[in-house]
Amino acid sequence: MIEKRGANSWRVGFQTSTQEGRQWIRRTVTFPAGLSEAQQRERAELEEARLRVEYDDGTFVPENPITVREFSQLWIEDHVRVNCAADTLKNYQFFLDSRILPALGDVPLQRLTPVACNRFIKSLRGELARTTALPPEARVRTSDQLRPDAPAHALSDRTIRHYYDTLSYMLEKAVQWEYLSRNPMKKVDRPKVHKRPLKVLDDDQAVQLLRCLAQEESLPFRCSVLLALLCGLRLGEVGALRLQDVNWDDCSIDISRAVHYTPATGSFFGDPKSEASARTVDLPPGMMALLEETRLYHEEAKRLIGDRWRGDGLIVSAWDGTPLHKDTPSKQWRKFADKHGFEGIRFHDLRHSHASILFANNLDAVAVATRMGHASADTTLRIYAHALRRRDRESAAAMQALLDRAAGSDAPAADQQRPAADKQLPAPDLAALDPATQQLAAQLAAQLVAQLAGMQLQQPSSPANPSPAQGSPRGSAPSDPNSTP
Repeated sequence: MIEKRGANSWRVGFQTSTQEGRQWIRRTVTFPAGLSEAQQRERAELEEARLRVEYDDGTFVPENPITVREFSQLWIEDHVRVNCAADTLKNYQFFLDSRILPALGDVPLQRLTPVACNRFIKSLRGELARTTALPPEARVRTSDQLRPDAPAHALSDRTIRHYYDTLSYMLEKAVQWEYLSRNPMKKVDRPKVHKRPLKVLDDDQAVQLLRCLAQEESLPFRCSVLLALLCGLRLGEVGALRLQDVNWDDCSIDISRAVHYTPATGSFFGDPKSEASARTVDLPPGMMALLEETRLYHEEAKRLIGDRWRGDGLIVSAWDGTPLHKDTPSKQWRKFADKHGFEGIRFHDLRHSHASILFANNLDAVAVATRMGHASADTTLRIYAHALRRRDRESAAAMQALLDRAAGSDAPAADQQRPAADKQLPAPDLAALDPATQQLAAQLAAQLVAQLAGMQLQQPSSPANPSPAQGSPRGSAPSDPNSTP
């Protein structure tokens, strides 16, 4: 059955026998404007054939009027909130509320086409990013009110990919829950992202940073920077570490939680980024000394301020031991970096610098991945491929060493290939031979000496231009610049 329902909409279907009797299997399809009625009918016939195949294969989904907005609420409540971290929930909700639902929210879910999805992703290019900063009049501090807002900029390729992934992930769940027979985002190209080169510190810059950091009075700030640079910890892991996590005998620290933040919940402690992120990290003696200084500071602070001390052993904390906002160490680092000449280096780049320095000092990828909390060494190698450049230079140096050895061994090799007249030939032991062989060897030796003497007499002392018959000496360039060797 094929019938026209509107200017560009058609209903296709067929009847089938069920336990309850004859039943209609129908679907309404809409085609782009501009197609002739004949073209639309031809496509409707294809849709009817596809409907029959889906019904026979068991992939047919009955028509459902639910919209993208309504399904997104089900997806958030029944899947994301239950199975994902709070940070992930916050990000998905932001992507939906900011652009996906305003553009596609009122579209019936089953009528969402690859063309509509592709147009949405394409429309994101060139749009300005939305800031989460408060307007000046809503800011508490006078300095914040006077601070100029950052200039507006277009959405980055990575942000556009986040929108793509959010929409695709949601629609894939709609397929799994049988709201859709197929995911329209499967036919939309995933946006490409040009990876930004990592900005990391090399050994000399790290030494300079350590010298500048030694002049800082804030003990929690020094701990936060060194935990990232010397131990490769993430910002959230730094904010959640406690003195109880330190193994003072084994010189190691246990990473088992991280600090998170959402506008709805505020700061809270939870699991680290992944299962592999829960790990034990060995500490250098210098880091252990700083942690011991922190422990003594806590004891002294508790003695001085008494009941006002509210800490529970957080290594990076406020003056009274209470937790800092998750982003506070990063903001403190930004001021420190700009002041001491480390512009462009983010707090997270200290973690990248840690891995790069380990690679530069010839640690293997598995050891670095374990220390960084990566599930696979492949991830580590993909992120820090730039750090292998020093090894590549060392590889080139090793090959040059072979060339140098070859060049240094030319002298004895060439000496072996010089004419026999230039060498001291060992005297043959003729006494060990029978008389006939002795006589033959003496005749051959006399002929060889005569030939060599003749060659020496014919050789010119210093030929300026060798003749074509003589040829060019071995190793020199041909006399004809157009000739080929």
